[in-house]
Amino acid sequence: MIWSALMALYGTWLLAFWPGILGEDSVSILLEVERGGDFRSGKTVFWYYFVRLFYEGTHRVEVPVGVLLCLCALIFARMLAWYWRQGLKKSFAVVLVLVCVAPHMVYFMGTLYPDGIFAVAASGLLFELWLATRLRTMGAVSLAMVAVTLPFAAFARPNGIVFLLPAVAVLLVLDRSTRWRLAALIATVCAAMFAGHQMHSSRTQEAVYPMVVFETVNFMKPRAMNQLWDQYPHMNDPWVLDTPKVSPATTELLVRYRQLPHFLAYTDPAYWDMLVFHPDGPHVEGLPKADQQTLVREFFRYNLWQNLPDFLGSRVNVFLAAALAQGGFPAVTYSTYVLPRTQAESVFRQFDLRGVERRFIALQKASHAWRWLLWTPWLGLLLLAWALRQGIVRRELSLLIVALPMAVQLVAIFLLSTAGEYRYLLPFFTLPLALLPAFALRHTAPARPVSA
Repeated sequence: MIWSALMALYGTWLLAFWPGILGEDSVSILLEVERGGDFRSGKTVFWYYFVRLFYEGTHRVEVPVGVLLCLCALIFARMLAWYWRQGLKKSFAVVLVLVCVAPHMVYFMGTLYPDGIFAVAASGLLFELWLATRLRTMGAVSLAMVAVTLPFAAFARPNGIVFLLPAVAVLLVLDRSTRWRLAALIATVCAAMFAGHQMHSSRTQEAVYPMVVFETVNFMKPRAMNQLWDQYPHMNDPWVLDTPKVSPATTELLVRYRQLPHFLAYTDPAYWDMLVFHPDGPHVEGLPKADQQTLVREFFRYNLWQNLPDFLGSRVNVFLAAALAQGGFPAVTYSTYVLPRTQAESVFRQFDLRGVERRFIALQKASHAWRWLLWTPWLGLLLLAWALRQGIVRRELSLLIVALPMAVQLVAIFLLSTAGEYRYLLPFFTLPLALLPAFALRHTAPARPVSA
């Protein structure tokens, strides 16, 4: 019944915004499917095969988008039904209203990007692993949900691979029969992914080089105070001004590729995209591999330590820009620019539900105006801090199974993110679905464990 109710809402939304929300990442994956090997989107192999499975035979974008909405509704419904059966009525209401039917959540789930399903699947997987660790066993429904969520959580985005670790760790506490079933499931998923990589190589964006070049160019921005000191060198001791902000090797390498003003003209405090994707920009992804490695080496050898305050300030700025949803999002009408660039046969706004569309847009606009409160992942981050503390202090494995991989995700996003994109923090917005029951039942003893 819960799944049906959610699907009624999600289905109505899809009919109103047919064939779904499409952006530039949608174009990339559709072209990769259509051109079969001649083009790489930078997305994972799993995401490529998922889109290919539901798009290649029909050339209708609404098919994979509809499947994504169905899967998200299924994962949400499973957790909400468990909440209800356990008598967690308040938690049920909170996550239903603030997460499952939140206008921006429906928007991201209905976008042909992996971020929405990744966030939902990660929370669904961690919920099942928390429950399994608490009960020391897994029923058929729980195993089925792991089969649904594990591929999307671990392989839809490159950083999802960390979710394999808690799945394997749970094997240590399960009863023998369940242990073998879960182990077989994990092995099957990993074997399928290995086979997929052999048949279709992936070129996902690496994490370290983008951060290095983004921060290095930021370090090279002119500083008014430094310019004043250059005019009045007697204000400082000579050795203070002799130390360059970045190493000479870094400056020589970049100037050899483009003039320094060209780099500085395309810097943004929260996005590296201008350095890469702007038609007239420096296209730093085109640097030879050897030069990229030199930049990384110089960054960790010299540039980072000479600019540590700038680096930390930049990291906080990018993180808060994402957390407060200060960045941009694909417009609900951007599909009109995407569909003509592909071989899709989808019809924009085929059902012409303008009245329904206007109401959904009004809700989205009102929600966006309060995004600093309604979109931010603060509840998930607070629950994560609680779970980490309780799990470490009380050595509670069920909490650590959820908290540790999410803590790794958080640290990696803070240190390596090169764009203030809200969607990167979406898993922390959905995290309360996995941690609220643990918090609500914190004074309740778990069911008697099954003998392992």
